[in-house]
Amino acid sequence: MTPDWRLVGLHGAALSVAASVVIMGALRYNPRLFLRHFPAAVRASQPPLTPHEQTVGRVVGVLLMLVFVGGPVLSAGIASAQHEMTRLDVGLHAFLVGMIGNAVDWLVLDELWIGVGQPRWALPPGVAAEDVPFSHWQHFRGFLVGTVIFLLVALLATVAVPAS
Repeated sequence: MTPDWRLVGLHGAALSVAASVVIMGALRYNPRLFLRHFPAAVRASQPPLTPHEQTVGRVVGVLLMLVFVGGPVLSAGIASAQHEMTRLDVGLHAFLVGMIGNAVDWLVLDELWIGVGQPRWALPPGVAAEDVPFSHWQHFRGFLVGTVIFLLVALLATVAVPAS
């Protein structure tokens, strides 16, 4: 079956918006929640995360897991209910939905918003923008890691969603 591109696009856009709200909301709330994404020198300049920050970080992580795993699997289930689909079709659908979110994360959030916009509020307290050189490679690498993750999510969808 040919993918239902309208459904892939619609659900991919919804996943992108949900993930962007969680990521940018958490970053705006407290950039220290993303310390592991900063260079080693910046991490060393910051005190350890407080218990409250650790708890908030876990909540953000769970929300992102729900969006990035649950979104494509749910979308594949909806597509399977609406169309005749093999297990391969189910996996492809889930992968494509996830990859829309992955591409938006890389190109819009990372490269455009953080890389070009460089908002001051996205930096931990006491860190200057010049202390954090933007690495296009690091963000592209994150996109590649996301691709592998969404291949695994697609595999999960082929097991969790019945073919129709």
